[in-house]
Amino acid sequence: MHTTRWVLVVLIVAATLGSPGVGAAAADTGCSFPVTRTDATGTTVTIAEDPDTVVTLNPSAAQTMYEIGAWDEVVGVSSFADYLPGADEKTTVGTGNSDATVERTIALDPDLVLAPNTIFDSTVQQLRDAGLTVYKFEAAEDLDDIEAKTRLTGELVGHCEDADTRANEFARQVDVVRDAVDDVDRPDVFYTFFGFTAGSDTFVNEVIETAGGNNIAADDAGINASGGDTSGFFSVNSEVVVAADPAWFVLNSDQYDTAEVPSGPGGVYEGTTAYEEGNAVVLDANEISQPAPRIVDAIVDLVRVLHPDAYENEIAGRIDPDLAEGERRVTAERLADGSLSLQADNIGRDDAVSFAVPARPNATVDVRRLNVTLSTVNPTFELRVRPAGDRAAPTGTRTLDTMEVSGNGIFARDIDHLTLRFAVNGSRLDGADPETVTLYRANESGWTPLRTTRVNATNGTLVYEARATGMPTLLVAVDEPRPVSPGTNATATATATSTAAPTATPTPTTTPTQTATTAPSTPGSAPGFGPLVALAAILLVARGWRR
Repeated sequence: MHTTRWVLVVLIVAATLGSPGVGAAAADTGCSFPVTRTDATGTTVTIAEDPDTVVTLNPSAAQTMYEIGAWDEVVGVSSFADYLPGADEKTTVGTGNSDATVERTIALDPDLVLAPNTIFDSTVQQLRDAGLTVYKFEAAEDLDDIEAKTRLTGELVGHCEDADTRANEFARQVDVVRDAVDDVDRPDVFYTFFGFTAGSDTFVNEVIETAGGNNIAADDAGINASGGDTSGFFSVNSEVVVAADPAWFVLNSDQYDTAEVPSGPGGVYEGTTAYEEGNAVVLDANEISQPAPRIVDAIVDLVRVLHPDAYENEIAGRIDPDLAEGERRVTAERLADGSLSLQADNIGRDDAVSFAVPARPNATVDVRRLNVTLSTVNPTFELRVRPAGDRAAPTGTRTLDTMEVSGNGIFARDIDHLTLRFAVNGSRLDGADPETVTLYRANESGWTPLRTTRVNATNGTLVYEARATGMPTLLVAVDEPRPVSPGTNATATATATSTAAPTATPTPTTTPTQTATTAPSTPGSAPGFGPLVALAAILLVARGWRR
């Protein structure tokens, strides 16, 4: 759960309501400079020439720059854009509205600053007072606004053709989904995020409707706990939610790790059909929370759950673009420092990827294959498997190898589990029982043994398989051989046991492989807002509302 990254909830609710959209701003598709546009602050912004350096103050702008091929020009990103490949090579300018954001952005002296609608006007003005050119986007209310914002971004940064290509592909993907669910029965759906939901005039509502669901938050004014209408984002009246009896709950990955219907305040949601049938889906926060091109991935993830037949028969195979770099690729490379680089490119809507790893001759432990099962579909990412250094083994065992898994373009929560197949050089066991080789996962106090199975043994090489979750730190260990007591004659003992009757069961000399499973994470409850909801919401920042 990621409650440390909260949003400016009230700001976003206010910014979303009554927005005029961005469609008109992108009417001119020419890409000549200077470019002059009026932004959300009512300021006429002129960009004199094609900018070489750009700072994006929130991740929706960063994602759009990445998707239109302008990523190399980005020199600064907000801390919430860290999921994008290569973001760690950019300067982090903070969360978007802090003093640090202003100071670091000014220090970068970019040619252009792109500010999504959640950035305060006061922040924009501080940057302008420092002599920077800043364009603030209008709030996106629907998918058409996202398409138009993509084209507009291309105009502002000199990537018109690339932006038009991406926007056209976005529109094509949306049309494919809409055609596929045109005549389906639409189940009632409820989106919940830290006690808030998305009503009409929001892009989240469009995601639900486009995927073939009926958003209950857009229908009944009584669902708004503050007594307002059903437009924008608002806190919910849970009793009205129960009365509407949604068949599905849509959850945001910044609050929920598993697809389980929350019980709600006082267990109230336990009375819904969705709870009784276990109907919940978790959507990637980097897709559902950002008005940017990848939101179509959230739509596809949702339609695949709500209408699996429509997905299989009319969407699968048609929705993924032919990206510029070409076909699907899954590669595994062993680097000079001994680490592994595992890259998946353009894998489409698959939720499982298998990496065959190059052999490492004479290694004590050699990873041979790594299978990744994703909890959130992620078409392009990299995993890095590095040596974890000297680590003390559990008592009674000896370390054979250590490793740690990290990612670029992917988070631990995006991975349901990893299945590792690794080989152990039998000559390095030094008399230890091969059946006691075990893969351990680091925990807060030490090591948790994982179920480890020997699957093959040839020419002195022993091959094992084990499963871990997320991006773990791992240790391969073997039980130390038990010393033989002085004066013990193993042969005589065995002979005596076979002829004597009856005898007690002897103490085993082999320690079986330990087995443990990692308890699944359980979703936490949303924080209470109480009578100070307006003030508290302004002070709380959450990643799930990042734009």
